[in-house]
Amino acid sequence: MAGSYFRWFKNNEGNASCQNRGGVHKYSFEELAKATGDFSNNNRVGLGGSGQVYKGTLPNGKQVAIKRLQYNSDPEKQRMELLFEDEVKTISRTCHRNIVEVVGYCSEEADRLIVYEFVSNNCLKSHIYVGRRQQKTVTAPIDWPTRMKIALGTAEGLAYLHEKCKGKPRIIHRDIKSDNILLDDEFNPKIGDFGISKEFADSKTHVSTIPKGTPDYLAPEHCTEDGQNKRLTDKSDVFSFGVVLLELITGKLAVFEKERREYIFLTIWAVPLLKQILDAEYQDLDAENCKELFDSKLPNNFEKNDMKRLIYCAVACVYKPANLRPHMCKIVKVLNGDLEPKTIWVRSDCKYLYRGSPYTPFPQAQGTSSS
Repeated sequence: MAGSYFRWFKNNEGNASCQNRGGVHKYSFEELAKATGDFSNNNRVGLGGSGQVYKGTLPNGKQVAIKRLQYNSDPEKQRMELLFEDEVKTISRTCHRNIVEVVGYCSEEADRLIVYEFVSNNCLKSHIYVGRRQQKTVTAPIDWPTRMKIALGTAEGLAYLHEKCKGKPRIIHRDIKSDNILLDDEFNPKIGDFGISKEFADSKTHVSTIPKGTPDYLAPEHCTEDGQNKRLTDKSDVFSFGVVLLELITGKLAVFEKERREYIFLTIWAVPLLKQILDAEYQDLDAENCKELFDSKLPNNFEKNDMKRLIYCAVACVYKPANLRPHMCKIVKVLNGDLEPKTIWVRSDCKYLYRGSPYTPFPQAQGTSSS
């Protein structure tokens, strides 16, 4: 299986989606070991479910991030090889400023490694929440213009994957979260980690699959059985992106400690606060009841029209039923100021903001289908 895949990959190196960056290089294990100091712990910059990520320097001086897949048994080896093949095949045909670039790969005997561009400014999560361990490394919270740039850039990257990616089929990321939005020196966002992404043909309305991803960001429709599997569409990514927007607005994580050892979903915690703002004739973001929703590290230090756009996009992505969520191309236009926010959320949509939303069924007493 692996051999046939890499014959495909070799034949498609430098195709239309990669022409702007010169194709994808095949490295030897020895080259990548040397680049990382024999995978020294001092160069380890990340640890995930499928392996470890190391910072490395190639002979030409280019800094890269090298993901080394790891497994402990033969069945796990086969699964990891499939993940590896899927990830390289998927990301190698992307070419967008807000998608992490794949530089190369290594496939030698039992070794599977992917070489990415090195994105220097850590992930969005590390800048949203500054805990005690981070206070020495993060000097200040990201300001409002930077948050808007991150929101818009991430939306543009997702719109590209869903609708504009060169070649067919489209791509569903399946694990959009603040950990997987990497930031460069100028805080430009880059979507990373395509380990569980799915290709999605235009002719399909959904893909039936085992639910994967991070539970804190997982769309509620994954709780609905479709035979033995779950229904996956691009709207699953839209939901996860909406959770990221709520993190940017509130400065809180997708699941946070409300009281000592009492954790709550950000999407549930925000419901009454969002309803106070949106279910009103005049939205006064300076009102006292708004202060609890907005990140306390940004008191009155945001552009109000931008904040409204972010709020409208977040609620449309998170609280609307899956079939009514906007596509990412429309979210991009709202964030960019090319569409009015009320094109994706009107005041009557506040019926979707109820206790337990978005994870409990829509109240039938309100006379609207739960979709």
